[in-house]
Amino acid sequence: MKISHYFAPKNNEVRMYNIIMPIWLLVIFPVMWVPVLAGNFLIDSGLLLLFLKLRKHDNIKEKWKKSILKVWLFGMLSDIVGGGIIVLVAVIAGMINGSTRFSQAILGNIWRDPGAAAVCIACMLLSSLLIYLFDSKISFKKAIDDERERKILALLFAVVTMPWLFASGITSG
Repeated sequence: MKISHYFAPKNNEVRMYNIIMPIWLLVIFPVMWVPVLAGNFLIDSGLLLLFLKLRKHDNIKEKWKKSILKVWLFGMLSDIVGGGIIVLVAVIAGMINGSTRFSQAILGNIWRDPGAAAVCIACMLLSSLLIYLFDSKISFKKAIDDERERKILALLFAVVTMPWLFASGITSG
């Protein structure tokens, strides 16, 4: 079977699923990114300050200043990598198979298809692993001297700030 067979429209019907999705994201991009960025910054700040206070660190403000920007940016980067893989898998699945339950579920209700759920959960775990690695190796390196303490804090961030919303999908239908 030729590769071109997979990309040919079925019954001379042109489907626009993969084109509509990026346009839709571009339309809401300016509106949605401001609260997402601000919310992530507030959550990261609160979690970092709470950890430092509960673990009785000294110079909390200085440690926050040294690490918060890196924590926030690497956290966003980790979420973008995981989300980008989800979108890429959805686009490729749509190109190969057209509109299938999997390709619809991966961007909609992931619980409608076991494969879509597996991809999204794997991407959540990948994002979480990246958060842990970035935070333990880079973000907290200059702010927290004790390696064990850095690893505990990085693990806390990896679990709490994991992109849990990947599991909710875009729609509930």
